[in-house]
Amino acid sequence: MKTIFYKHLIVSVMLTAFLLLWFSTTVFSGEEKTFIYFHSSETSINNFKSLKMEFDRYLSRFGPYELQPVKERPEFEKQIVHSRNCLILLSSWHYKRIAGTFQGKPVLIGIRNGKNTQRRLLVADKDFSDLASSAVNIASASSIQHTQSVMKDLFDKKQLNVDALRILTVPKDIDAIMAVGFGMSGAALITEYSYDRLKLLTPVLYEKLKILATGPEFHLMILAARSTCIERNRPLIRIIKEMPDTPLGQKQIHMLGLDSFQDATSSDLKILNITQNLIRQQEEK
Repeated sequence: MKTIFYKHLIVSVMLTAFLLLWFSTTVFSGEEKTFIYFHSSETSINNFKSLKMEFDRYLSRFGPYELQPVKERPEFEKQIVHSRNCLILLSSWHYKRIAGTFQGKPVLIGIRNGKNTQRRLLVADKDFSDLASSAVNIASASSIQHTQSVMKDLFDKKQLNVDALRILTVPKDIDAIMAVGFGMSGAALITEYSYDRLKLLTPVLYEKLKILATGPEFHLMILAARSTCIERNRPLIRIIKEMPDTPLGQKQIHMLGLDSFQDATSSDLKILNITQNLIRQQEEK
């Protein structure tokens, strides 16, 4: 009798799940999908498939929304050029780099431990009197140009010759750290978040590394929308902002290394060098 009962229960559960999936697919099948393109060198996410599945499972309850993680930076930039109605989720330094071509505006900024900013650190397993002449590689998950700019800020008073630096570009902060650990680089330019996580992931390497320099604060991850599509995407922006209000949404935000999102203020835009004139020009196009 119990066997028959459990069989009926399993069938009922499967049928209910199928009907829910069919209903959500049918309701939103006639609407155009809105993609959230994601790329960030500051996260330690390796399983993009899992990230996409978790986010899509949450977002699909509200509409035809999908997360589209992109592993390589050039491919990410190529894809968003051809997608006119989309949101992008990326590091703040990367957004500043493509702001002119994306023609959009930051709408949400990530929060971690009550702050929407972090710092960059230059770490190494030994001291260097002169990085430029030491002939060591500096591993960085940012572009060469951006790494040079950050290094200039780090060593502003020492007049470091950034053009003479040997920069090894890697996909992620964790790769930069490992490059030092395996002797491929003498130093690594990483975020303080990545450095703190190293203490949990690889405590032996963490103890070997020392901080050579600390940079100024910069914003955490940014969600941005094209200026011409902000109002159209208000519902999706609100859904993402409210994700931490539920246990399921909170879990997915934590996968990004964040606690929540907050609205981007005029002060944030000013720090990001996104002027009102640029926004106005973009909206007129």
